Amino acid sequence: MRSLSNLLAAACALCAMAAHAQTPAAPPGALPTVEVKAARTRLLPYKDLFYPMAKAVQTSLAGRAALAVQLRPARPGVRTDDLSVWLEGGGEALPVHANEHGLYIVPVADRIAQQEGSFSINKNPSDLRANLVLIPTLPLEAWTIGEVRRLLHDVHAALDPLVPWHLRLLMWASMRKLGVWVCSLSPSAHVDVVDDGRLLASYPTSEPMRNHANSPVYCHRFTGNEDFDPRARLVLPEDAQVLLI
Repeated sequence: MRSLSNLLAAACALCAMAAHAQTPAAPPGALPTVEVKAARTRLLPYKDLFYPMAKAVQTSLAGRAALAVQLRPARPGVRTDDLSVWLEGGGEALPVHANEHGLYIVPVADRIAQQEGSFSINKNPSDLRANLVLIPTLPLEAWTIGEVRRLLHDVHAALDPLVPWHLRLLMWASMRKLGVWVCSLSPSAHVDVVDDGRLLASYPTSEPMRNHANSPVYCHRFTGNEDFDPRARLVLPEDAQVLLI
């Protein structure tokens, strides 16, 4: 199964750039800049792909999902523990920090988009592979069957219009299999579905997968087609990770 991240990686590859970036003086009223001593190169342009998708996710999925960039070594021996990422344009440079899973949340920066900004890194772009991923941000205690259905529906509504026409067939093939995966480090953990205190179903997290940090996890997939009342609540494992794949 091709994941959403793999599909959108194809779109990223279309606009990958390796040209050197120069940072001119900041205009009055610009966002605070950072002084960067390390040499940096342009990795990916921002305006045409990252910005419209991040804005659509912020508008339609705020509080439930975020758009992030995943940067992985393109070949063995490439280090990523010293990787630094910035969003640059029009004399402004915003540092973008990795979260606990090594993902870089894409900011919505209107002014940098207008200045034809780009993501820059302190490495050679050919050393890295970039994927776009959607990460659920709904609190673990807030997941219901209705939220699963609503999120999957809204992902389609938000992103489908932004996919280039030549990638829409691939997008359809991937998105029709899109699901909410509840994962745990344990293959014997369970996801319970409860309604008014009644246990309706209990699913083991038994399917081996890799999370966004490329670590092994065990998961159960919800498709949104489960035959439960939308108000039925998901009781997740204590160490749950929720993936949108």
